[in-house]
Amino acid sequence: MPLALIKRLPLIRGWLHRRAIRKYLSPRGSGCHSGHFSSFAQARAWLPPSPEFSHDRFTEEYVHERSQRIWAFDYPVLFWLREAFAGGSSTVLDIGGSIGNQYYAYQRYLRYPEALQWRIQELSAFIAQGRELAQQRGATALSFSDAWPAEWLDSEVWLAAGALEFMESQDLPSLLARCARKPRHILLNKLPLSESPAFVSSQNIGFGAYVPHHVFNRRNFIGAIEALGYELVDSWDVPERSFQSLGFDEDAFDVYSGLYFRATH
Repeated sequence: MPLALIKRLPLIRGWLHRRAIRKYLSPRGSGCHSGHFSSFAQARAWLPPSPEFSHDRFTEEYVHERSQRIWAFDYPVLFWLREAFAGGSSTVLDIGGSIGNQYYAYQRYLRYPEALQWRIQELSAFIAQGRELAQQRGATALSFSDAWPAEWLDSEVWLAAGALEFMESQDLPSLLARCARKPRHILLNKLPLSESPAFVSSQNIGFGAYVPHHVFNRRNFIGAIEALGYELVDSWDVPERSFQSLGFDEDAFDVYSGLYFRATH
């Protein structure tokens, strides 16, 4: 009997599923995904107790690696951010911007506006170190908050890279609906967009931490933003990120996505 057929046998399929889950819930599962849920609460009930992103090791990684370099998937963002600055934009809302790693990494390749205000909305666990690092590096353009100040929502450029899927109580359309003045540019990177219906999964992010996250339906996600007065100007694949869900192979897709939207009026 071919191996593919053997794997479909109920007993074998169940054993493979349990083995995949054991791997996911071990150090060997770091970086992997697993689970198919309807809500963050359901995912957390399935996961072991976890500090999620409130772990010192994450800020260490951002300080010592992610603020020091860029990856191939950063180049479309650099291109459109340069265009936004050239067009007169000088305020950036960086959603989930950690300690300012993109601000520091991108400054080697972009000429920032003199009046730049780079506003980082982040979890409180990152803010103290972000402010301390900004003071050490003289990064006066940076500011941090774990809230959503109205002035910040009026920023001309919104940027989110690998953050929106982890937001439980907020989503991009509802945030845009709160703006007195909507952003001219929206740059989104490292998004888990699937052709399947939206669902919640989880990720083993290392150091014994697990986090629920959304997997968005591509058409619905893009359509919700376009309905608020935006056009999708550019999109790109992020092959450095793939979604291989241990024990839930039917959810897999090969690449994450990047999107650039521009206001139509």
